[in-house]
Amino acid sequence: MISLLNIAKRFGTRALFSGATLQISEGDRIALIGTNGTGKTTLLEMIGGHISPDEGEIVISKETVVGYLRQEVIQLRGRSIIEEVLSGCEVLHVIEAEMKALDREIHEESDLNKKGFLGFRYAELQSHFEAKGGYQLEPRAKQVLSGLGFQEARFGEKTDRLSGGQLMRVALAKILLSQPDILLLDEPTNHLDLASVIWLEGFLRNYPGSILLISHDRSFINGLTNRVIEIAQGKLLTYTGNYDRYLEAKAESLAIQEATYKNQQKKIAQTQKFVDRFRYKATKARQAQSRLKQLDKMERLEPVLVTKQVRFNFPQPERGGEAVITLEDVGQSYGATRIYKDLNLVLRRGSKTALVGPNGAGKSTLIKILAGILPIDQGKRFLGERITDSYYSQHQLETLNPVRTILEEIQSAAPEGAPSFLRGILGAFLFTGDDVFKKVSILSGGEKSRLALAKMLIRPSNFILLDEPTNHLDIPSRDVLEKALVGYTGTLCFITHDRHLIRQVADSIIEVDQGQVTFYPGDYNYYLFKKEKTTTSEFDITVENRPNRINGSKEIKESGDRQEGKDRRRQEAEQRNRSYKTRKTLQKKIERLEETLGIKTKEYEECVTLLSDAEIYQDKKRFHEIMSRHNRLKGEIKEKTTEWETLSLEDEALSQA
Repeated sequence: MISLLNIAKRFGTRALFSGATLQISEGDRIALIGTNGTGKTTLLEMIGGHISPDEGEIVISKETVVGYLRQEVIQLRGRSIIEEVLSGCEVLHVIEAEMKALDREIHEESDLNKKGFLGFRYAELQSHFEAKGGYQLEPRAKQVLSGLGFQEARFGEKTDRLSGGQLMRVALAKILLSQPDILLLDEPTNHLDLASVIWLEGFLRNYPGSILLISHDRSFINGLTNRVIEIAQGKLLTYTGNYDRYLEAKAESLAIQEATYKNQQKKIAQTQKFVDRFRYKATKARQAQSRLKQLDKMERLEPVLVTKQVRFNFPQPERGGEAVITLEDVGQSYGATRIYKDLNLVLRRGSKTALVGPNGAGKSTLIKILAGILPIDQGKRFLGERITDSYYSQHQLETLNPVRTILEEIQSAAPEGAPSFLRGILGAFLFTGDDVFKKVSILSGGEKSRLALAKMLIRPSNFILLDEPTNHLDIPSRDVLEKALVGYTGTLCFITHDRHLIRQVADSIIEVDQGQVTFYPGDYNYYLFKKEKTTTSEFDITVENRPNRINGSKEIKESGDRQEGKDRRRQEAEQRNRSYKTRKTLQKKIERLEETLGIKTKEYEECVTLLSDAEIYQDKKRFHEIMSRHNRLKGEIKEKTTEWETLSLEDEALSQA
């Protein structure tokens, strides 16, 4: 479909690409990754035809249609949301217009031969129109818009009234509906809520064309892609599989490169030692000279450059009361629209709670109520004893002083902090070296987000509330935030569409849907497990379980109540017995898995120890045997760990049922 041949691209004196090559084939699902500034968006711009490479060639097959969703906000004016989305299917509109014109000609034509020719052409167009989904175009448009978080009541709303994020969702819907042969997507999940991200992932998984995307959502990449292309030192490095597999393959590759480099250095040292010792001895001079020539001809390997992991322990907050915040009978409305009625909620000390639910369900309203920045219409809000709260949202970026440097901005949050301490904080948020002297005004959105988060965590309150903190953050920056939040000992409540962050940080989930708030006392996997359970049978009400109301007779009712009580107690006893047996079987399986994992982990660690010895690489057969065993054990450990996690969740759910 698309070939990039020896692409080079420069901006001023900076070379983004040099001799870069890539082949995109039918059915590819490719994630494009790399640190900020390596040229990910530039590559999409070149493939999309918006800029040209300085050298090399981009070859796109003649019939291939390319659809490109850019990251910046677009301007749409004059049409309704549904009209704008439908307008993207130009090919179908052209076919439909020609069909209407032919239909008129057929009715007006009296010559039977011409009429037959026109009818044949109409049938051809109709078949093509149907194959392209023309007759289902509007229902599909509504389905896509609903999936991306638009309520049907808004489909007729003019695009002039939409926010930037809503306009981006309209643009995404427009491209998805048009079904180009290849989708170029630059951060498609940025303006979506969690439910819309999950819907988009499923939609794209079944998409008939190819996909090349930039995304900082690890779970999204993992669920969708079959190849990862890393931009590094101007080249395009290909890895088969999703993001997790890329991390494994890269770590293995770096380990082998490092071992090979060390092995070469050892050989060089040994050879140089032989030369230095015997070069002036007549009996060995020839051999020494020969080895010296070998050293001169040897292609020297470069040492492996491993990104240094900055480690820093953030100041921990003061310990507060057990009940961090309490909402009692809270009611909240926007005009005539009621969001919450009689809402009661308590968050406990040390909990890390994620708010999930569709767009417009009330998540941001709830977090603003909890943060105390939105006055409530009715009810009460109590902060616990010695509780101080901090609230982060996207408007936090606007509070940064553009004339200050990064270091000066962090100093404003902690004036008494030593420069080494402040630079340690900034280093943990990926601001190293002379970066700290950059002006805030020239920072990207992601850099500003990191700086705002660093300012918040340098003096952490014991109750932190975060509304979409990962927007604009790349994967390394999200990893920094994740580590900071995992190590935070206070109470946390946050909204994010990043499932990986929820899985790693949250120990409880609050689902918000149409003003209803449901608390799940477990992590994200537990929440998914309970949701799956409740959507099947948990809330089924059978006729046998309904109260007995025969004739309203008191005697019959009391008799029925007694019998019903006996039946209920018998059923409860049987249920407890079944649960006990099921849990006992589960626990035995878990114990066996733990034993197996212990054995395999020990064997795996032995392989790692052997592979760390440079001598092993001199015996290729032995090396490949150990490497094969290493990879097999890694896969088995991952598989058994997943099985252990699933069984443990089932056991936990049964214990709470």
